[in-house]
Amino acid sequence: MAPRPSVKAVLICDYVIHEALTNKKSLIGIFEQIHLPKFPCGYPRIAVYVNMTDAHGKYVLELRLIGEDGQQVGTGKTPEVTIDSPLKTFEVALQVQNLMFRKPGVYEFQVFANGDLAATKSFHVRQAGQK
Repeated sequence: MAPRPSVKAVLICDYVIHEALTNKKSLIGIFEQIHLPKFPCGYPRIAVYVNMTDAHGKYVLELRLIGEDGQQVGTGKTPEVTIDSPLKTFEVALQVQNLMFRKPGVYEFQVFANGDLAATKSFHVRQAGQK
């Protein structure tokens, strides 16, 4: 069984651009809060960049977006990936689309590796005009 990876970073942003030639990732619009005009309110997409190490074997990574009330707002999943050395750093960008935020509050992304919770990252959804 593959060991649970050690997550070094979870960043929330608008887009992650992957340059195929250099294998570099560019994170565009990193944020920790969203201001929406009204509720409920749709939001087109959120990208999440995850950087991890200490992984060895086959993994399916899943991302869940959970509201304060425990309701799942969105989800995303990778195809199975194989990591051949625990010394390597592994990067993945997941995208969740067509979100519906029913109310302001704290929302949390949960990162799962083979069904085990590996990391969390929270952010605030606020009404526009409020601090």
